[in-house]
Amino acid sequence: MSQMEWYRNFIAVYRAGSVSGAAKLRNLTQPAVSQQLALLEDAVGVPLFVRTPRGMLATEKGEALYAQVFEAIDKLERISRGIRRTTTTLPTIRLGAPAEYFHAYVLDRLQGLGVNFTVRFGYGRDLLNQLEMGTLDVALTTVKPTQKSTHFQVLSKKRFLLVGPSHWENPDPETSPEELGAWLNGQPWVNYSMDAPMHRRLLQHFGSRFEGQFVLTVPDLRTVLRSVELGYGLAVLPEFLCTHALQSGTIKEIWPVRDLVLQDQWMLSYREVDGDREEIHAIAAALRVPEDFRTEARQAEALT
Repeated sequence: MSQMEWYRNFIAVYRAGSVSGAAKLRNLTQPAVSQQLALLEDAVGVPLFVRTPRGMLATEKGEALYAQVFEAIDKLERISRGIRRTTTTLPTIRLGAPAEYFHAYVLDRLQGLGVNFTVRFGYGRDLLNQLEMGTLDVALTTVKPTQKSTHFQVLSKKRFLLVGPSHWENPDPETSPEELGAWLNGQPWVNYSMDAPMHRRLLQHFGSRFEGQFVLTVPDLRTVLRSVELGYGLAVLPEFLCTHALQSGTIKEIWPVRDLVLQDQWMLSYREVDGDREEIHAIAAALRVPEDFRTEARQAEALT
């Protein structure tokens, strides 16, 4: 067994935080990874990891060794990847994202990047776990990665709108917050789940508790949108999902709440070793919303 493999497995254990995770990253069995790690520890003469309830944590010597070798190992991985790729073969990116975000926003922006895509649907932590285990190259989430081997770029804000059927009459713009809260509670609602933290926070801004009735609860945001179009009731939905329906007039914004509802951020996460892949940065550039960052800059300037 080449000593280079010892170091590759050491890097994998360090980044995955476990032997099982490293085995998945390296496409090896756990006993094989454990054996090679033991051989490396014998060769350097000191333990490189300690086992804890949180996984494998690097010792002081392990941290020092990682700092010494990771750049060289990553460079070798990049060279190997470049050799495997022929000049006539497009790179393939395994991308994970929520289905509704991919369908409504991402899909339109991936054409012309010179990349082949294999897509998996999922959410947050599950997608990041797949990224860390090496089964994805890119994860689009609103959850920030916690692994030190995972980098991310912020793409945009995830804003929400209060929308309703296009034929409904909007509340009078002069309606008081208390009257608006009472009006909202008297309307039928459609939602993704019975849990309604966003609705509760929204009604708090109008001095009310959320007491609206969900006439339809369905675990698919695209179906929630379609239900609003059909006249089932009101919904709080991500702005990216509503754009085309608003433009076509099949739904309308009932009341401006973009700045009242807590905003998330869309992030593109990738492994540290893939930081030089041009196609990943091209995807980030295609999905980024520059106006979100210009707005933040203007707001920051106004406060100074």
